[in-house]
Amino acid sequence: MARISRATAFANNEVAFIAWEIDRASIPGCLGFHIVREYLDANDQVVGEKPLASYVAFKGQRNPDWLPQNTSVWPVQKFTWRDLTLRKRRDKATRRRMDDRVRYRIRAVGRLKDGMEPVVTVQERHKDAKTGKLVDNTYTGKPIALGYLTPAKRTNIVDVTSKRPPFFSTFTNGILSTQFLLNVLEEDGKIEPGELEKHLKKPNDWLRNYLSGDVLPTVTDFFAQPKGRFHAALYELEDEQLEALLARHASRLDLILSDAGTGTGDDDDDDGTNATTYDTRNAPARKKLRALAKKKGTTFTMQDRLFNGSGHIGHNKFVVYVNAAGVAKSVLTGSTNWTWSGVGGQSNNCIRIDNDAVAAAYLAYWQRLQADPQPTPKDTSAKNPGAGQGDPLKTSDRDGVVVETGRERIEVWFSPNMPGKKQPPSASVKTPPPPPPDMDRLFSLMRQAKRSIFFLVFMPSRGGVNSIVSEAVALGQKDSSLDVVGAISDTQAMWGYKPGSKDDTGKKVPASSPHIYEQGGVSVVRATALTDKEIGKPLGDFSFDEKLTVGRAIIHDKILVLDPTDPEHCSVAFGSHNLGYKASYSNDENLVIVRGNRPLALAYAAHVLDVFDHYRFRAAEAEVSQKKSASSTPQFDGFLDASDAWQKHSSHRLSKYFSAATKL
Repeated sequence: MARISRATAFANNEVAFIAWEIDRASIPGCLGFHIVREYLDANDQVVGEKPLASYVAFKGQRNPDWLPQNTSVWPVQKFTWRDLTLRKRRDKATRRRMDDRVRYRIRAVGRLKDGMEPVVTVQERHKDAKTGKLVDNTYTGKPIALGYLTPAKRTNIVDVTSKRPPFFSTFTNGILSTQFLLNVLEEDGKIEPGELEKHLKKPNDWLRNYLSGDVLPTVTDFFAQPKGRFHAALYELEDEQLEALLARHASRLDLILSDAGTGTGDDDDDDGTNATTYDTRNAPARKKLRALAKKKGTTFTMQDRLFNGSGHIGHNKFVVYVNAAGVAKSVLTGSTNWTWSGVGGQSNNCIRIDNDAVAAAYLAYWQRLQADPQPTPKDTSAKNPGAGQGDPLKTSDRDGVVVETGRERIEVWFSPNMPGKKQPPSASVKTPPPPPPDMDRLFSLMRQAKRSIFFLVFMPSRGGVNSIVSEAVALGQKDSSLDVVGAISDTQAMWGYKPGSKDDTGKKVPASSPHIYEQGGVSVVRATALTDKEIGKPLGDFSFDEKLTVGRAIIHDKILVLDPTDPEHCSVAFGSHNLGYKASYSNDENLVIVRGNRPLALAYAAHVLDVFDHYRFRAAEAEVSQKKSASSTPQFDGFLDASDAWQKHSSHRLSKYFSAATKL
């Protein structure tokens, strides 16, 4: 009898990632796996269970309304899976509580035959759009009765939490262009123009809260710390709720606010050098806060840090808490800009670190920024060509701060850290200079990776050159045993991007950016809000709607994870740093590298794999459509295989890597 030989699960505060292995190459007659989430009490006793949600129907069936069933009806045809409804409910835009203890029960299933133990079908009930009554079955086509092919295999126990002291890690749910989001917005009959944006901008809106996850509560709780002062350095400030939070705590706030937004509609990580107007996003908040700073007797201070088209940006998004005794105690950082799109419309992370030494390093950096004032134009929307960080700041940022806690090693790096007026080397430079010190450290750790490199980036550089993308791909190309998995948001940052040019005849050749790059263990995808038109045809019951897009920075994370299952050598890097040379040369940035904290590395790995998997099949389909070849066949047609042939095309690389991990 076939068996599932190993199974492993790990989670962050939003999703769980599950991996399992079977004791043979394939299981005859297998139609997938039935996976059940078991809830445990403090004594590890099962107190409840729920089969995982599934949306993809078998061939011959249809799920046109994209309403969930579960794996007792539509099993998982992979050897890894994401539990997306661990916190997010499957039938409405609400969330479950945190701090549950769960594990997963996995069994292979096939068509029910005599002598097989039947799978008890658990029907998901949904509201009929016409009658408003609850109905059991909203899909069409003949159901397939399933039976078990293997005994049950259970994973390790997983704590669903953001708490990994001294770290409290949270992630947004702002992955857009999903059918679920379309469904909840269409409950009133239609999607109005700008409806999603209205939800994301409104404080305490139900959809905004759903998409922002635990990020907003984490920011709010950070400011609930007693007495003392907060020292903030922010790039973007365009969110009503967060603006109000700063205003409430203005009496003990010192703020450095940079410029963000240009009149050209550039994205949030662009330097806006070709724009005509600047600071379009921050201007309203700046005006309100400046009025507070001018009030008689106020203890609130605000320093403008306007680069306005100078080729630099003040890209930080951190806050340091200093207690009443003047001791720096904690810091809030990550990739999340303080904007409505940052908290609800993008993939982001926000992390609190309660460590005196780390907080002291951030405070010292904040003070260096304050001591490096920029000229302020009379009109804050005007260009500021004379802006640029001074050499004292750049020189002071060249050395990282190392904090040993006894459990892990924390390194903190700041930028800009390249003195002088040097610019990042281009890809055409034959003998490039040594990398900036923070990038040099990242490259060194990447070269020490034993089994895996995972990353999420927005725009580290054009074509990924001189960034963790080029380094990861190069390492994966040289070592086929290394798993390199990553997702990139900006089309120009994708590995293999080619800028526009002219051919030998002088004819213009448009820029091109592949949707996917795969070689050996390397799999890098470009995440875009794909429409049916871009894919070439609908994928089964999937559809994508460009009305849900709120900007180019779909993935705004800046994350690198190395060997997350290795308790000693695991590493995770995060912060505002875009993980490329330009950030080190030109921008105000912060970067944290944590080594030896496996729970934290796994939490970030779960986020990377969640986002990567979300866009993986879209990228593959778009790539096929782009080739426009009659011989091209899609990777996935939108339906489950009604035979066991799916196993021939399912990769075991990640399932073998993660399921082999012990004592997670």
